[in-house]
Amino acid sequence: MIQRMRILLLVKAVAALLVLGAMGGTAYLMQEYTGTIKDMPAAMMERQEEIEITLKKKADQGVLADNEPGEKAYQRAKELLAMESMVEAEEKLKYIVSFYPSAKSAAEARRILGEINVDRLLDPEWPEGKKVIMVKSGDNYTGIIRKHETTFDSLIHLSGLTKTEHNRLRIGQKLIVMPLDLRMVINIRRKTLTLWRGGDFVKEYQIRRISYKAKGGVSQLKIGSIRGWYRNALYPIHSPHYRAASKVIMLSDKSLSIRAMPENNRDDLGYGFYLDPIDVEELPLLLRSGNVVEIRS
Repeated sequence: MIQRMRILLLVKAVAALLVLGAMGGTAYLMQEYTGTIKDMPAAMMERQEEIEITLKKKADQGVLADNEPGEKAYQRAKELLAMESMVEAEEKLKYIVSFYPSAKSAAEARRILGEINVDRLLDPEWPEGKKVIMVKSGDNYTGIIRKHETTFDSLIHLSGLTKTEHNRLRIGQKLIVMPLDLRMVINIRRKTLTLWRGGDFVKEYQIRRISYKAKGGVSQLKIGSIRGWYRNALYPIHSPHYRAASKVIMLSDKSLSIRAMPENNRDDLGYGFYLDPIDVEELPLLLRSGNVVEIRS
């Protein structure tokens, strides 16, 4: 009996060591692939560039195959989506984005994950990260927006305010607010604009045209303001022309902006980054003045 107990204790000790070893290995891989929490977005982008170069070399040699781990995970994610197992599917997509960012299916995985993330952020019924407040005497839009670090666009969308409700607030009125604390990373080489919340990927947008004098390395800017471009003029958000205008995100470097790709590709609207019109309409619902913008050349 004593001998059997000793064996059981030995087995448990070995199992505990294996678990600790696996945890340590996982922590090492996460550190290796993503860096620290503080610099995760930049580190992931650097790691992604390294992996892209490696996988491109393999692809040129005909090494890549449909059975690579990233492709297996993507096929499983599609199966889970078809079965409406959203939590499991989301984990698979995050796995691809984090560990196989240059797999053949990675772009589609980022697209699907981005749509899921933004749908939730813009869904008034999805409570995570949002708060319901009640209008009190003396409240106004400016004060509410500043206090809750949000924007007029986001407040109107989430609260479902009609055009007639834009001009005034009612005491006792309920509003939905969401702090907009996203970070933007613009990658010149990949022609992408990626949104992050802390160390979590939110969504990636394709940049259609870049007019920017690359300075090399990384440039740290912020969002200066959001305006509406209407009949060759810029209007603030409270202007009656703003709602129907094409949105323009002005950066702290006043020579740069993020705006919709013009119908005539030859139109020169100055330095900046041009996206599909539908993407430029979506971004003001997610971003606010002061958000960090990192430009990687």
